Amino acid sequence: MIIKEIKAKSILSKSGIYGIDYSINPYNGCAHGCTYCYARFVFIHKNIDPRDWGKIVFVKINAPELLRREIRNAKRA
Repeated sequence: MIIKEIKAKSILSKSGIYGIDYSINPYNGCAHGCTYCYARFVFIHKNIDPRDWGKIVFVKINAPELLRREIRNAKRA
């Protein structure tokens, strides 16, 4: 497992789940590497080989600061 620390631009994402406005994404990737997981295609959008899914986790080291800022600016859906 490779763990890489990154400075992210955002941590909150609008949720498509009824009754839930936002989700928190403190990292990209995972240790499981499930072949059926839709999230593996996030790697394609970041120009990372999707076959590395389950091998690399990108940890957002600035997550607490981002969360404070984004909660302040978030609007209820």
